[in-house]
Amino acid sequence: MELQLTWQSHVADFNYYLTGNWSIEKTKLLYCDEQRVPYEWMRTTGRPLGVTYGLVADGFLSKEDIANNYPTITGYKVQPGDVKYVDQNNDGVIDEFDRVVIGGDKPLSYFGIDLGFEWKGLEFSMLWQGVYNRDMYVGDQTLMQGFLANGQSYGQAYENLLNRWTPETASTATYPRLSAGGNNYNWGNGWGSSLYMKSGNYLRLKNVSLGYTLPESVSRNWLGGVRVKFFVNAQNLLTFSACDLVDPEVSFTNSPLQRCIITGINLKF
Repeated sequence: MELQLTWQSHVADFNYYLTGNWSIEKTKLLYCDEQRVPYEWMRTTGRPLGVTYGLVADGFLSKEDIANNYPTITGYKVQPGDVKYVDQNNDGVIDEFDRVVIGGDKPLSYFGIDLGFEWKGLEFSMLWQGVYNRDMYVGDQTLMQGFLANGQSYGQAYENLLNRWTPETASTATYPRLSAGGNNYNWGNGWGSSLYMKSGNYLRLKNVSLGYTLPESVSRNWLGGVRVKFFVNAQNLLTFSACDLVDPEVSFTNSPLQRCIITGINLKF
């Protein structure tokens, strides 16, 4: 569903307009010839298209959790500070049967506001765009884990990992303990993890433009009829994003959108 409303009017020589648009996208997979699964939460039929499945992270393991045999993924020797996953079926082990929908299940909405005015040669316009109910899986281990194996050395880490788990930050940490070379357990064993599902909501000033055209009398009497317009234009000037780890429109491995400011003079002979 899409909705667009425009108001355009003037007050004497002051001409202005305002346009708002909003759209919502909701999908449902009516039928999928999928294999039989033991739990309803594993089914894709009846869910929105493109949902993301994964393990649900519930903080980080403590010494007490490990001593009390809290359910973990088989084959790993866990330590305090590793991710604590929810045992959805209460069978005492974390496995693929504990994967549930962790994102992409809400109706996606886009919106925008375009406004501007013109008054005695002065022109101004701006375009805002945004999205909400958007889930974004930040799935790059270099950014989210750091110190990955790189030949015979370890790669870099990023500032967000300063908020890693340590015995002193156990109550406030947002990332698991650091592990040189990566840690597949904390990465969800390839099944995905809600720890890396972030809000993709954002609002961005996509374009703003300001221009001034010299009066016709100046052009005729002083410039031989040449029309002169001074202008400045900016793209991606401001961004308000729920997740500041990556550009909300571009993945981590690609260059973020550039903030461009262009100014100039337009001559018409």
